[in-house]
Amino acid sequence: MSIRTVVAVSDGPVTRLGRLVLAGEVIDDEPIMPSTLRVMDAYVLSIVLAGEGGYRDAGGREERLVPGAHTIVPPGVPHWYGTAPGECWTELFVVFTGPLFDSVAELAGLTVAGPRYPRPVPSIEALRSVLRTPPPSRRAAEHQLLALVDWLLDAQDAEPADAGEAGPGRDLSAEVAHAVSRLGDDLTAGVDLRTVAAETGLTYDTFRRRFTAEVGRSPSAFRTARRLQTAATLLRLTDMTHREIARTLGFADEFHLSRRFRTHFGVPPRDYRSS
Repeated sequence: MSIRTVVAVSDGPVTRLGRLVLAGEVIDDEPIMPSTLRVMDAYVLSIVLAGEGGYRDAGGREERLVPGAHTIVPPGVPHWYGTAPGECWTELFVVFTGPLFDSVAELAGLTVAGPRYPRPVPSIEALRSVLRTPPPSRRAAEHQLLALVDWLLDAQDAEPADAGEAGPGRDLSAEVAHAVSRLGDDLTAGVDLRTVAAETGLTYDTFRRRFTAEVGRSPSAFRTARRLQTAATLLRLTDMTHREIARTLGFADEFHLSRRFRTHFGVPPRDYRSS
């Protein structure tokens, strides 16, 4: 079973806000799931990154899962999801519980079981950055839960799309949706924008105009905002130095990161971390 553990938190600390029970990633393998419906006492989020599978629950909902499926299951809902016997997929999963999630359940889309296809797709790398660092303290664990809620709210705010749609939801063309996915996870700014434009089949000028019109900001500004949000997550959840964060996210140095961070959030990284 090829499961890469993003963070081993099966015995994670119980905080005032709740607990991250378990998180991990199945990579190109068959998930281990019972053949019958199961019931969890926590919320479950499963994101299919590659491959296909299915979902069903006691309410009679039964759907095919394809890449991009974000499946939410509230506590107490009998359900099953996984692949057909012998088939594989790549899946990122998170199991979490607590009063924080109960309080925002409706806003974050946690009350209705089943898959959804948000467009644009929220950054998977941003979610990984929230999950991959075991919190060194109870306070850090609470920050981790808050960061997970932030991500869930972003996913809920995205435009839903149907599983049968080959492209994005109503507001984004297929070309721009592809670019949003690519740039949202390009946290080091290593992908050339002209390369992304070429992948969409558009000239660079046309690509930039359409992206800006549909997303509301330029491709460069969109990618920078995602990188700065990840920087904020790393400041909250880790003890990485500003230099290490700048290097990880592709900024020239910690001073470049600090300038961009202050412009975006209104405070320098040092003040943000200590708040």
